[in-house]
Amino acid sequence: MRQTVRGLGLVATVTALASCGTVTVAQSPTDQGARFPVPVTGAPTVHAEWASCAVDAPMDPEPPRVALTLPRLDDAFPATAAIHCQLDYRRRADGGLDLVLTEGRTTDLAVLLTALRRPDTSTGPEACTLEGPWVPNLLLLDRRGRWIRPGIPVDGCGKPLPELVTAVRGLRLTTISERVVREIESAGAARSGCSQDHRNMVASETGHPDSSVRLGRGSVPFMSAAPVRLCGYRVPAEEIGLADPGGDFAYGRTLSPQRRKSVERALTTLPPARDCAGGAHRFAVLANPGGAGGTVYVELDHCRRVLVSPLYGPPTLAQADRAFLGLVEDLDGSVPSTPS
Repeated sequence: MRQTVRGLGLVATVTALASCGTVTVAQSPTDQGARFPVPVTGAPTVHAEWASCAVDAPMDPEPPRVALTLPRLDDAFPATAAIHCQLDYRRRADGGLDLVLTEGRTTDLAVLLTALRRPDTSTGPEACTLEGPWVPNLLLLDRRGRWIRPGIPVDGCGKPLPELVTAVRGLRLTTISERVVREIESAGAARSGCSQDHRNMVASETGHPDSSVRLGRGSVPFMSAAPVRLCGYRVPAEEIGLADPGGDFAYGRTLSPQRRKSVERALTTLPPARDCAGGAHRFAVLANPGGAGGTVYVELDHCRRVLVSPLYGPPTLAQADRAFLGLVEDLDGSVPSTPS
């Protein structure tokens, strides 16, 4: 299987931070007068036999910018192959989304090695921008299987030279392995239109000292012409009781017209919230898709408070009853893709 390096878009890269040798680290400019590059000295560290991207290039949420400050490639390491490790978002057949680590390999190195040996330059754009550069997660191997992480030549803004970026993106790689790192979006979340995770805004708003939340009766904040989506979430044990806890998707559906009427009718009967402290284990969010109207956040257990957040004006905190909770809980434990 052949692949082309994708470095700009949805692709994130992985980084290896261990055993990088002694280097001179370049610092970001503190003003427009400060320019790269700061000289980097030394030779790349040679590692023992290469295993895989997952083992030798451990995943990190940040791009491998450490390569911008590593010793540059010299003639002492006889490179015969290059490895590029990429993190890519991959949509599954069931609609879910995975983060996949792909290891690609090539032995066509002429253009790449020429680009890696280019000297740093103090020239660049007239003004340096603040966005982080794309940095390839690139490793070189020799015939004995040893490997190095070569330093990346940079321009006057400390970003990879365009010639290097072009060379890496032009590599024709053979896929050695693909490994799912983690699930980004479940099939249920994708079908329902709910986000995979959400903040528990009842806890966030009531726990904030500058919150504008006031006690009051329930009301209907939705746009009448738009459907209403119900999304349920479970709070991880380590986040229960925090000031700004998050939740993971549990169920979701678009309310049928009949269920919506029942929800809105019950919502308007809710009294102001009672005093209560502590964190919910589960919560639900009701809103028009696309943010067309206001939003209702419901604690499904513990304090069972309801935060009504209109499109305009301060939010109101009401108290849920059993009838209302029964309308927004996932009664059958499923995640239907059609209106309930």
